[in-house]
Amino acid sequence: MNTKQTYYVTIDTKEIRPFSVPDNAVEFEIEATNEQVLEIEEIFSRLDKESKNAINYIGLKPFDEWGVDDERDSYKKDINNLFSMIKKLGTTETQRKLSEMGISNP
Repeated sequence: MNTKQTYYVTIDTKEIRPFSVPDNAVEFEIEATNEQVLEIEEIFSRLDKESKNAINYIGLKPFDEWGVDDERDSYKKDINNLFSMIKKLGTTETQRKLSEMGISNP
């Protein structure tokens, strides 16, 4: 089913919910299908994995930055994809928030 519903995305906690949480620092309202929600959840999962891999690598070889560059590049690509999706699916208010944050073309 391709029916869009309202969801709220929080980047720092890597959550997507069907309800808003008052007092949440930065929350983006989007209109998304179930498939799009799954795609965002997959990006969150990859972001977690990439950040853990980078931390583990640095823990083993603290002064070898070369090995962690691939993880950083993957992380940057995924975070850009995430913001692109939020921008594409976002409400007018979300578009305004992104613009105020300086995120116009992720």
